[in-house]
Amino acid sequence: MSRETRFSLSTQHEPIVRALYRCRVLVDDAEVLSAVNAILSRFKVYDLHVADQLIVFGLKLAARVRTVTGMKKYLRIIRERGAGMTTNVFRATIAKFSIGHRGLGEIRNGRWLRSDLLQVLMGFDDCTHLPLEQQFHLGTFLDRRDWQYLHGWIAALARCKHAEEIWREWMIWKDSAARRRPKKLASMTPSITTKTRGDYWFLEQMTYSGGLKWAWKLVEETETNVGVLKNRIVFALLEGVEHCPRSIWQTQGETIRRLLLRKYDVELAKVERAFSIAWVSTDLEDEAEGYHVLLEDQETIVMERLSHEDFKLEEDFGYPYESVVPSKERDLHDAVEVDESANE
Repeated sequence: MSRETRFSLSTQHEPIVRALYRCRVLVDDAEVLSAVNAILSRFKVYDLHVADQLIVFGLKLAARVRTVTGMKKYLRIIRERGAGMTTNVFRATIAKFSIGHRGLGEIRNGRWLRSDLLQVLMGFDDCTHLPLEQQFHLGTFLDRRDWQYLHGWIAALARCKHAEEIWREWMIWKDSAARRRPKKLASMTPSITTKTRGDYWFLEQMTYSGGLKWAWKLVEETETNVGVLKNRIVFALLEGVEHCPRSIWQTQGETIRRLLLRKYDVELAKVERAFSIAWVSTDLEDEAEGYHVLLEDQETIVMERLSHEDFKLEEDFGYPYESVVPSKERDLHDAVEVDESANE
């Protein structure tokens, strides 16, 4: 290969990445990843410079393909280059672990195994003997001082149901400058600060992780009003209501009782939909008086539907079950801290 050709190839990383991305319309992500691996190997043979953009593209594809080997390969390259990982790359990589609210990522690429994803996050099994500065799992690129790193990291741990690790991160967060000396957030209401944003996120993700005993402890330590929590959070939290601290029960007991009734109402509605029945109230002043009516034939249509192996009371889009941060909450986590000292 001539010097001119080598130079031309080494500067063509942008069109190469665009071409590879367009290939995903016709072939699966695993084949595109194989092509990226082959390109890197050829570049190495001819001692050509590999642009960061191509390395990052390979990392994202490896995350999409759910391959531990691929993630190890590209994380090691990034570590060896010594430039670290930007917030955009860190967040984008974690986003590729997720499958989106409608599960399109899972349909295309299948699920991550929890054990494999934990290796990517916490440490590869065959690298545990290495000093920390030589390891290259995703956690080694984490900058806890920057919320753009931390919030995605906590969400990833929650998807892995790693409640114990989230609690350890909470203990670090409690002593962080962002919590001890909270700052206002640009474009947010004054009541939302770095502290309130972080505390709520830890509570939410701990609840998702299934660590309900710790989640109730977070309610107590953050003095959160459970009545303002999202339904999906508070309903999950109420699954472990026996862990509710005495201090919370004393101050928010009536609210918790009301939320329990609402939760039972929602769950009963799911059962009614499953059996295709409806409640008809006979007393306008007391909805408890009434009777159920059948909407479909129970012996044929309903029982056949319930007997299917894939029947579920509600939609389940796999693991992880939704995007790391819902789009409507993106502005909250993207909000920059306001340096009030600059105005003094």
